[in-house]
Order: sequence, then structure tokens, then C-alpha cells
Amino acid sequence: MTDSSFTPNPMPYPAGTLLQTRVYGVIKHVGIATGYGTVIHASRRFGRVEESELKDFLAGRRARTIPYEHASLSGPEIVARARSKKGQRYNVLINNCEHFVSWVLTGRRRSRQLGPVDPRQIMPD
Repeated sequence: MTDSSFTPNPMPYPAGTLLQTRVYGVIKHVGIATGYGTVIHASRRFGRVEESELKDFLAGRRARTIPYEHASLSGPEIVARARSKKGQRYNVLINNCEHFVSWVLTGRRRSRQLGPVDPRQIMPD
């Protein structure tokens, strides 16, 4: 048997897994794994909620799984809620990746990175 350059793909993250990567070293970008090797996220690059291949979501960066407690939704239910927003426009102040993930998990849009600057903190849902 000869050596091969084949490298098996790692197992995809389970459906509903919350993934985070750092962009420009300081900004956190979050998305939701589908269980099929893709991630649903609000993308500044594409200007909308998009489903991307994991490698494209990470763009060479490391992924970190973010634990959360949300017993009322299963992984497939979380993915279904996320997919229902595909195509929704991105807006850094009122519909960024954190707003999107927060809405999928809790029904409320919040962005911790924006903190007190987040207009959604003072606007009703």
C-alpha cells in the first residue's frame, strides 16, 4: 500500500451546535451547524443569512463550540428555525450574526458584542 495525500473529512458537528470563530482577531462570528457539514450564519460578506460549507465559514480559522442551555428545542428544530431565516438581510447594528443566533435559540435578537450600543436592547421585539 502506498502513501496517499487523502485526508478524511472530520465528522460534521451535530445539528444545532453553536460555532464561533474570530475574525480580525477580535470580532466573534457565530453560526449554527446543520449536522451535514454546513453552517447557517448571518454573513456580512454575503449581506444575508446564508448556509455555507464549514470550511468557508471558518476561512482557515479555528472553530470553538459554544455551550448553551436550551432544552426546549432539539438540534433539528434549531436548524429548521435557522433555515427559516435564510436570505434575510444582514445589518451590523440590528441583524448581525449574534442577533440571528440569539433569535434562533431564544426568539429574541441580542448582540453581546454591541453591548449598550445595540439598538435592539432598547427597541421592542
